Amino acid sequence: MRTKRLAIAACALACAAFAAGCGSDEPASLRADAPVFQGLDGKVVAEVLANPDASRKIAEEETDSARDSMAQGIVINFVTCREVAAAYRSWLTTGVRPELAPVPAVRSPQEPSYTDARGIREHLVARILSGDPSQLRAYLEGPSSCGHWIPAVPGDVSGPTIEDSLKEVQ
Repeated sequence: MRTKRLAIAACALACAAFAAGCGSDEPASLRADAPVFQGLDGKVVAEVLANPDASRKIAEEETDSARDSMAQGIVINFVTCREVAAAYRSWLTTGVRPELAPVPAVRSPQEPSYTDARGIREHLVARILSGDPSQLRAYLEGPSSCGHWIPAVPGDVSGPTIEDSLKEVQ
């Protein structure tokens, strides 16, 4: 009888521990090798996960799916923002309208961020087709822009942002 009670108690404790872990409102942390990042540049993934601002934005998400979407979206945003900055500089230097690479093909697109990234790319292509380089610059500058917080030099969170680096470009 005592053995049966111990087994029931052990089972109850195990179930409670399992339920407590599963019922947590806080999303689990992400690692660079998480499936959500498959297809993305590993160096950019590592940079985003080490970036205090990006980590804070990811951690603020309330569910795993929202966290995954935010994390994947931020990595794509880092890639896109730097590409747009390089395209802008090239356009000014050469006078030739740049082309943008497609949104990185990921193994497991996370929504809504992946669809948003594709929409942003279409918007950026329209800005390029306008024939006005300042349209790209406007995307990179301002308090809500990617250039306002993404480091110009990968991994250098204390250095200039992309927006800062454009101050020397006219």
